[in-house]
Amino acid sequence: MATDLRLAFADIDEELFDVDRIPMTSHDVRSVGEMLFDVDYLARQLLMDVDGDAAGTLLRSWPTMVAAAEDLWASLPGRRPGVDERDRPITSLAAQAATIETSLSGRVAWPGQGPTSPRIDQMTQTLVNATALVRRYGAEIPHEQPDAHRDLEAARTRIMHGLYLTAHAVNVALHDHGRDRVTDARSSGRRIHLAHHHSPYAIAPTGVWIDRMSACEITARGYLTDRFAQALAGEAMRPVDDPGRLAQALANWDIQTHRALARHLEPSNILLITRTQGLIAGASMVLVDAASVAGVLERSERLVPAIAEAGRSWSNLASRWGDLAPPGARIEEPLARAAAEVRAAYRQITHDTTTLASPEAIAGRPGLPQAVAATLRAIEAGSELAVVVAEKADAPDLTGPARALSRRAHNDVEAGLATPPAEGDVVWVSPTDILNKRLVPLPPPVAETLRAASDATIDATSSASAVATLHCGEHAVATPDGDPGLGSAAALEVGRPPFPRPAGPRR
Repeated sequence: MATDLRLAFADIDEELFDVDRIPMTSHDVRSVGEMLFDVDYLARQLLMDVDGDAAGTLLRSWPTMVAAAEDLWASLPGRRPGVDERDRPITSLAAQAATIETSLSGRVAWPGQGPTSPRIDQMTQTLVNATALVRRYGAEIPHEQPDAHRDLEAARTRIMHGLYLTAHAVNVALHDHGRDRVTDARSSGRRIHLAHHHSPYAIAPTGVWIDRMSACEITARGYLTDRFAQALAGEAMRPVDDPGRLAQALANWDIQTHRALARHLEPSNILLITRTQGLIAGASMVLVDAASVAGVLERSERLVPAIAEAGRSWSNLASRWGDLAPPGARIEEPLARAAAEVRAAYRQITHDTTTLASPEAIAGRPGLPQAVAATLRAIEAGSELAVVVAEKADAPDLTGPARALSRRAHNDVEAGLATPPAEGDVVWVSPTDILNKRLVPLPPPVAETLRAASDATIDATSSASAVATLHCGEHAVATPDGDPGLGSAAALEVGRPPFPRPAGPRR
């Protein structure tokens, strides 16, 4: 992670409409624009984490995601009758994905039938939810007006960019899968046939899938070329019409994390928890800077460095839990939904369309005092959460993908982070387990460094909590009573069409 977490947080970049097709719909208050941004964000995260073991699950999920994106694209208002030049790229991409789906359902040697990728499935479901909102409220959008037209163009661009990033992630996974196969064959002395191909690791049948996914990637990239930055500049930004939104989002996040941690939890969920805590730290630094400019919070030489160190510790811990998460591991839906709302609530205060706003701009936004109080309470509560997460690192039955754990074990020993073996070089994970993609118990170096990272996170979050507690006590801001509502301003300004306030409080 970057030394300055504010730079990393700036990447969580945007706005249009709400939803009625997922369970507990009333708990999801994101607009269509916020959902499309989240697809973009999740695709970026996927690209950062992808490896060869996930290639099969990613490839199986790709056609369904494209179909959902095409459905959302077709639902956007203002579509002209007949063949529209603007629609040809998504139509072409959908046709390419459909042929991939047909091939996967046939008798292909690899990847064959099997599980899909939970991360692409999450993006697909988000696109489905956005489509439901557009169909419900899209008729109320004045799409003939210039601002609305630009916002809709930004929505199309955001859809295509999410597809482009995901296609690239699938391609990277396919390349890594071929590389792993070649490495395994050479280490065991087996011969392997390399196809004449642009990739040095294009073994059959991976090379065929690389070609087909490359075609999808090129189609998506062609739409974005010379368009991306200009189109997103016209994206509408939902104004802060709910000063209590961030406080509610963080409170719900706290509830969902503890509910999840009270059960036997998959590493993929702990990865989401630790990664989101790192994001909270980065966003908190941004808000603290803005609060100092606004005079809401007294400047402190201890607060920002303490939060930064806590954020780095959470991010390091997240990378280690990421090694334990198998490619097909599911994420608990309430936890994923709570994390998405935290990202959206922070971004509404901290960003100007596609970029991080200046501290001076954030300082003038309504709801900043409530947001600062809420984010400091979240930092304060982080020390207790770090202790609970650390308990999971002591579980005796922890397992993870053989290849990832083998790499982590050797890297930690070489870096001096783990105790080196007395007898010299050790094969921490059996090559057979790696070849067969098995889940194996944690090698001693991995278990040691996971516990050390957990302890470091406890120390860092305890320090940050102590400093945040002082500021919470001195500068706490009461949030308004009752349900602040969702607002009903013009659609393009708030990122959603006007609609009645949901019954009951938002949780």
